[in-house]
Amino acid sequence: MFIKNLFTKILFGLAILTGLTACGPGPSENTNDTSVGTVAVNSRNRMPADPAIKSLYIQSCYGCHSAGVASAPRSGNDADWAPRLQKGMDMLLYNTINGINSMPPKGMCMGCSEEDFTKLISFLSGQSE
Repeated sequence: MFIKNLFTKILFGLAILTGLTACGPGPSENTNDTSVGTVAVNSRNRMPADPAIKSLYIQSCYGCHSAGVASAPRSGNDADWAPRLQKGMDMLLYNTINGINSMPPKGMCMGCSEEDFTKLISFLSGQSE
């Protein structure tokens, strides 16, 4: 009986969560719209073309950079990345490896090489793909 009740509660919870995800706003149909909502949707939908970099991005970067969590620059957002890009790739790479502000060292990608980080930074900043 306990298992049946637990299973029913889990199914009920999943049904509610599934229904709630449909309540949010959809992507803007106006591709020239630069409002924060549209930028966030675009940041959430951006993915690297390279499967290896995509996997690293999803595992280590997406959680914060897709939505700007803790002031992380959003993926592909020119306004977020412009002041950082002015510092140059060497400084961006240094900050990524050593951590900066709320970003932990290596952005939680402990197995990433400098080449991986360079590709991830290029993608995140909109300089590639």
